[in-house]
Amino acid sequence: MILVSNGCSHTAGAELEYAYQGECYDRAWPKHLADSLDYDHINLSMSGASTNRIVRTTYEFIYNWIKQGKSVKDVFIVVLWSGVYRTEIYVDESHLYNYDNNWTPMVVGNDARNKKQFSPSLYYYYKSWTANMTGYQASCEFYIAVTNLQNLLYRHGIKYLFMDAANSGLKTGDIRLDPYRIQIDKRYYEGLDQDHNCYTSLCNYTKQKISKYSVDSGFNSHYDEDSHIWFAKHIEHILHKRNIL
Repeated sequence: MILVSNGCSHTAGAELEYAYQGECYDRAWPKHLADSLDYDHINLSMSGASTNRIVRTTYEFIYNWIKQGKSVKDVFIVVLWSGVYRTEIYVDESHLYNYDNNWTPMVVGNDARNKKQFSPSLYYYYKSWTANMTGYQASCEFYIAVTNLQNLLYRHGIKYLFMDAANSGLKTGDIRLDPYRIQIDKRYYEGLDQDHNCYTSLCNYTKQKISKYSVDSGFNSHYDEDSHIWFAKHIEHILHKRNIL
């Protein structure tokens, strides 16, 4: 069996070794979970990833896996969804900042970096997107993205577990979102619409006991390896409790 993980910096193991480190797959929670389950492991996550990237790269992985003649019955997927105020855009200009095969992340709060690295037209697009993205629209897009990936995994019979990486910014009390929210299978989504039941909240809750920020965390938001080890055990407990494996 192989554990395939996807998500943002909290799944990639950002800053486990030094400040502003993008990823450290060998020490992040998915590797510890895979070792405990005696599975092989592939980590698709990247710092700054949006729900769009998570869906896109999981599609690509499944396509390539099947194309190579491998069985999807050997795959188990765990996704920690990132916040809703993120997206990405494909930029077919090699001289620009190349994040992920010309897919460039757009994250609210990265204005200074984007102004320096983006072309003027791309920067103004980012500014417009930031100014006009509402919580309602962001939440709609999030629920639809989750359902999209859920249905792909259903189609191929791939076992999975979803969870949130952080307080996502979802407008959980907005009844206009019910047509989208209701499509999500809660059996395989731990903590859906529960801000207290995401990776960062759980680490904050246990901080006095085992969790602390990684050494010299430049963002003051990424946790150390002990926290990743604890979270891997937490996920394994959920898998057994829900009889997912």
